[in-house]
Parts: sequence; structure tokens; C-alpha cells
Amino acid sequence: MSKKFTPWFPHETNPRSNRKLKALFNTYGGAGYGYWWILQEILCSQPEYKLDITDEFAYTELADDMRCEYDFLERFINDCINKFHLLQCDDTHLWCPTLTDALRPLEEKRAYLSECGKKGAEKKKEKKLKAKENAREAEGGLDVLEAEKKREENRTEEKSREEVVLHNTSNTATPAATLHNAIATEQHVNNNTPLPFASLDDLKLRALADTVHFVPIHLRPGRIQTEAHLPLWLDAFNKWLRYGGEHVKSERDYRFHFNNWIQRQDMSKNPEHYNPLTDNTPQRGKYKGRQLPSAPVGISAKEALRRHKEEMERSRIIDEQLAIARGKIKPEDLVKPVD
Repeated sequence: MSKKFTPWFPHETNPRSNRKLKALFNTYGGAGYGYWWILQEILCSQPEYKLDITDEFAYTELADDMRCEYDFLERFINDCINKFHLLQCDDTHLWCPTLTDALRPLEEKRAYLSECGKKGAEKKKEKKLKAKENAREAEGGLDVLEAEKKREENRTEEKSREEVVLHNTSNTATPAATLHNAIATEQHVNNNTPLPFASLDDLKLRALADTVHFVPIHLRPGRIQTEAHLPLWLDAFNKWLRYGGEHVKSERDYRFHFNNWIQRQDMSKNPEHYNPLTDNTPQRGKYKGRQLPSAPVGISAKEALRRHKEEMERSRIIDEQLAIARGKIKPEDLVKPVD
């Protein structure tokens, strides 16, 4: 039998019909009947369901557990052994044969389930080891040289795409455009994963795609009237940023900046006609007291506007080259802008 404590034991619904228990009940009454079941609980918690009585204080501790006098306990146990024949004892242990016989099926079931669990664990372990062996065999059967060659071809193709973009922009791009190109190329190398900083056109597309936190905020009453005007105002905002020398921003900064900029604009005007050179609207909020970007010193407004258009054209060329390098468009699909 198991040495683990059994938290329960079978208890019949009509044990009083047992002749031996009925005799105990008639002799000791309800109190004696209760003491009997307390004793059963104590025996059930003992190893092998037997109480060790070799210790001289065994019955004293038992009387304390059963909350009865020592003399009463001694008489009660003697009657259960010799008169009612409910208990048995020898020189070392006290036990109840009925309790032992009732718990034997439980112990056998536990042993059976434990054995089944061990066998199941062994089969599962064998199955997992076999699967690993099959995987290793399948991997070993591949042509290692061919796989390495394919990986090298992929690396060469990726490197050539980066060199094409950098070569096409190294001689014509301004520092801001070069930064834009470097960031976009890094996005391509990393499987087009969005980076914290992006080009203004990419940021515009992201903002328009956000129909939860961006579009509804700017289309409410008192702001941009129609949804068709929102991309036009974003284009105007991008003009203002490029005029100030900004070509890349973080998405959070871009949206925060647009939110402050749009509050200074006259919503009754057509955003397509917006010109950063003539933007003299008063500053408010965190921009109060600051000067708007102005043309560089020593050149005319016409020359500044020409440079601004040239910079926008360079940005467009960079975006097209990146799209071609990523395989999103073909060179023949490009439409030359009309002057």
C-alpha cells in the first residue's frame, strides 16, 4: 500500500446496520459512534493504515486527538478489539481490517494509473526523439552546397539594389534627401519594416490610413470640412516642411506638428494653392513668437521657389528609384511629369 496520505475513505450510507457497529452504538451511544469514526480518520492517515503503538505515549496522544479521557480510550479500544471485533492489534500496531480491505482497491487503482502514466510518458518521449531524428535525416539529405549558393545569390541581389539607389542619389541629392534615402534603404533591407523615421510622403500615407486616431480627429466640425481636403492639407503641410528643410520625421512628431500647423490655417482657402513663401499667419501655441521659415539670405523669393521645386523633384526621383529597387514598380511604368 502507498505511504501517501489518503484524503478520503469509503463510508457506507447505512453502517449502523452492521451487527458489530450496532453493538458499539448500543453500548456507547452516539458519542461512542462518533469516536469510532474519528479513530477511522486517524488510522486512514497512518502509513499502511496502521497506528504504531510501540511508543509509551501513543495512547496518550491518541486520546488527545480524539478529545477524550485516557481511561475511556483504553476501555473503548479494548471493547472494539475483544468485544465488538472491529479492531485488531499486535505488539506494535493497531488497525481496522475493514478499513484496510476498503482502501485496497483504491491503492490498486492508483498503482495502475501511475504505471499507465509512466508508459505514456515513455512513448511520448520516444515519439519526440524519433521526430527529431527524422528531421535531422531530412536536413542532412539536402544539398548543402546548393542551399549555400542560393543564400549567396540573395545576399548579392540585395547588395546590388542598395548600390543602385546610393549611386543614383550620391551626386544629386542634398543632405536632407540623402538622409531620406538612407532611412528608406534601411527599411528595404529590413524587409520593409517601418522605422521610427520616414519620408514625408510615407508619413502622409500612414496618417490617411489611420481611420481611428488621425482621420476622425481632423474631420470633426470646426476643422477640415471634407475628407477629400485632408490629403490636400497634408500636401500643403509637407510643402511647408520641405521649405523649412525637413524631409524626414518621426510619425509621432509629424502628426503633432501637423495638428499645431493646421490650427493656424484658413480653412476657407484652397489647400492646393498653399505657398509656404506667403505663409504669414500669426503663430499660436508652442510656436507663438517664432518666425516661419524664410528664403535664404541673399536670394530672391523666385529663386527660393525654384530651389524648392528642384528639391521636391529630387525627392520624387529618390522615391521612384526606391520603388523600382523594391520591385514595387517597373521603370516603364513611370510617367514623366509635365513641366
